[in-house]
Amino acid sequence: MNISQAEIEKMNKEAIQVMITTARNKTWKAIEDIKNLIKPGMTELEAIKLANKYFMEQGVRKFWHKTHIRFGASTILSFNDTYRENVTLNENDIFYIDIGPVWDGVEGDCGKTFVMGSNPKYEKITKDIKVLFDDIFHYWKTTESTGKQLFDYSKTQVEKMNYLLEPSYVKGHRLSEFSHLKYTSLSLFDLDFIPSSERWILELQICDPSLKFGAFYEDLLF
Repeated sequence: MNISQAEIEKMNKEAIQVMITTARNKTWKAIEDIKNLIKPGMTELEAIKLANKYFMEQGVRKFWHKTHIRFGASTILSFNDTYRENVTLNENDIFYIDIGPVWDGVEGDCGKTFVMGSNPKYEKITKDIKVLFDDIFHYWKTTESTGKQLFDYSKTQVEKMNYLLEPSYVKGHRLSEFSHLKYTSLSLFDLDFIPSSERWILELQICDPSLKFGAFYEDLLF
């Protein structure tokens, strides 16, 4: 049975404004606060434990996905990949934070890459993924492109920047009052219709061609 775009993008009206303001703002603040808790010598699992302690203190009791923090060579991995034991953050390193807290019944979801210390290659890919995100966001705002066309555009732009769009399963998704899965489990890049604003997360992960490090960024299309 075919499900209409209206059904896939359905959402309680009162949740929309909360999601694009309060929930989004709180999630971005959490990203910055958690980033400041992360120190060299810490393992990924220690960082995740600290992040979840932070959320408990903020009154968050639900998450639509687990907290993900990846260090160094593990930044080429994403949410479907198993964590490796004792991956430690170095003095000059790269890491990303990907969180999905539920604030008063409304989902938040943001992700960002950071550099610890100084490393030109890490600093470049961290800057480049934000440039890429802004480019694709602008393309979505100014064209009538389907999710699949957004994927094609993203892939072309990533290749121009000499990166890999990996892992291949990172494709963006719905966001709504908890849980968006009652509406759809479809990915943004798999849509054959034009994604509406205030409904979808643009999620990007790129890797250096060496596959020794990567970068991640995600935010709401609004």
